[in-house]
Amino acid sequence: MSGNLTVGGKKRSSITWTIDNYSLFNTFSSKTFIVCDRDNNHGICRLGFTRSPFEITLENVGNTDVSLKGVIQFCNEQSTLFTAKFGWTESNFCITNSNPRKWTSPYRYDGSVVKLKLEPPSYIIDQDCVKDDNAAKTKDTARKETSNITTDLEKLLTEGKYSDVEIICVNGEILKCHRNILSARSPVLEAMFSNDFKEVSSGQIKLDYFNTEVVKDLLSYIYTGMPKNLDGNAEILLQAGEQFQMEALKEICGKHLIKKLTKDNVLEYLALGDKYRQLDLKKASLEMVVKNAKDIKEKTKFTEFVINNPELMFEVFSAMASKISINH
Repeated sequence: MSGNLTVGGKKRSSITWTIDNYSLFNTFSSKTFIVCDRDNNHGICRLGFTRSPFEITLENVGNTDVSLKGVIQFCNEQSTLFTAKFGWTESNFCITNSNPRKWTSPYRYDGSVVKLKLEPPSYIIDQDCVKDDNAAKTKDTARKETSNITTDLEKLLTEGKYSDVEIICVNGEILKCHRNILSARSPVLEAMFSNDFKEVSSGQIKLDYFNTEVVKDLLSYIYTGMPKNLDGNAEILLQAGEQFQMEALKEICGKHLIKKLTKDNVLEYLALGDKYRQLDLKKASLEMVVKNAKDIKEKTKFTEFVINNPELMFEVFSAMASKISINH
């Protein structure tokens, strides 16, 4: 989960990362930003944070190593709770792609802001300020090429040419697929193929626990990046994304379900957002429950929800209590 990353101006010595929804998750990552070190090396970095046990990380996600000196801080609105200097005693505090820097503490602090300040001549660049005269043209070409690739892969799925594995649906329909594409898109399927599981050694995989249309939608996502029938299948595709470890599919489904939120389905979607770790869906559902608590309490499924989701109900009550406190 990320938050708001503030980089003032084109070149600055510091950034402030405000972590959104701090209380809902344990691990967070910021957006990336560019740093320039004293030797004019440019690295792509991001901050990471873990609540328990407390840990702040500065990670280099690019291919260029950078040597930095500065200060990292963890704060709340009132004060600075944790401070650590880096690069002041080491002759070369180098951050590489394989060597993120970490700061830990045995204490748990009540805050949600990470600040990074670099010692000159090193500085931070907002990625939005990095210009390329050919950027617009390059992006347009890339969009067209991506569209072509999507069309070609969809044709490959539809026609089944050069397929080497078959998906057996609940109604007996056979869908011809390609192992390399399936394994590249799902760690679960990749493990099945690489370990020669019994169910794939014959060149067939049974997916008879989903209906045929859901399987086709799942394959559409695997090959093209987008399911065709989100309106009808988003809830079950969320489950499929969890089963096959497709986080991007889960995010697509979660964002789509937000658009469908009503008083009648909000409890179901709140539980789905929590179960499948979809923060935006969970947050939107929780806000709707708090805003319409009186009406939702009268729903026939409310009692069942309370019994089956005691931890979620605690979050609902906490959110309601916070709202009452703010209003008074």
